[in-house]
Amino acid sequence: MADPGGNARRKMPFIVESGMWLVFVLLAYMYTFQFDRPLPVYDWGPAHWPRVILFGMFAASLRLLYRDWRMSKSAAQTKGPDGIGDGQLELSTKVRVAMIFVLPVLYTFMIHKLGFLLVTPFFLCGYMWIMGVRKVRTLIILTVCFSSALVLVFVKLIFTYLPPGAGVFNTINGQILGLLM
Repeated sequence: MADPGGNARRKMPFIVESGMWLVFVLLAYMYTFQFDRPLPVYDWGPAHWPRVILFGMFAASLRLLYRDWRMSKSAAQTKGPDGIGDGQLELSTKVRVAMIFVLPVLYTFMIHKLGFLLVTPFFLCGYMWIMGVRKVRTLIILTVCFSSALVLVFVKLIFTYLPPGAGVFNTINGQILGLLM
């Protein structure tokens, strides 16, 4: 006999994850209206690029919801009578999902204290590790490449101010930026 509540339990983890992403995107989008003033050098205003990124996150979270929904349907069809495949997440998976949400928040708080150039490489490396990249060489190469690309795009191409940090970290970030220029 089929368990009518079991199917709902299988769907709950991915609905919660996708729902959290959708709520995060909605709140961040609402926040962009607080700094959406016209700029003399950029007609679309400072909120344009954050909104583009948020739109991408919204589309990705809808795609995640659709993919997980389809996977839960196929898992429900292949589930045996012994209950294997009931959709329970491992503890490590739950911790990884929590860290996917917590790490950007920590990054946001630390970037104002320590500066963009000091925090971003550690954030990128940690985030890639959480997402499953385990080779140290790959982590180092991708971290250096992404950090360099971010600095190149923001500083050299669109002349955007990067948070320099506070106190002694302001000086360190300034010296690093001076070496890069």
